[in-house]
Amino acid sequence: MPTPRALYQFLDHAARFYPEHVAVEEAGKGTISYRNLAALSDRLRDRLYYMGVRPGDRVGIYLSKSIDAVAAIFGILKSGAAYVPVDPTAPVSRNAYILNNCSVRVAIIERRF
Repeated sequence: MPTPRALYQFLDHAARFYPEHVAVEEAGKGTISYRNLAALSDRLRDRLYYMGVRPGDRVGIYLSKSIDAVAAIFGILKSGAAYVPVDPTAPVSRNAYILNNCSVRVAIIERRF
């Protein structure tokens, strides 16, 4: 296998060679393996494509720090898009400004927000 060059390629490499190793541990919630994290990020990549996200687009991430947030970052990168993190604890007006100013095409939002 060629040497990984993009961040998401390191995940795919680890999923191939260390599939059952722990990739992310979320305090009080559990863990996810490299294989499962890669699969979850692939599903998000495919969903983003279905929603019209193309390479070069920007995708907002409105999630608390979690396994889901890590999977979202990798899924966005796999789609060729850039991620725009917004802080769920920041004022709504600030987040709206960031999302608008960055021309975010799609936002991934945690249900409780």
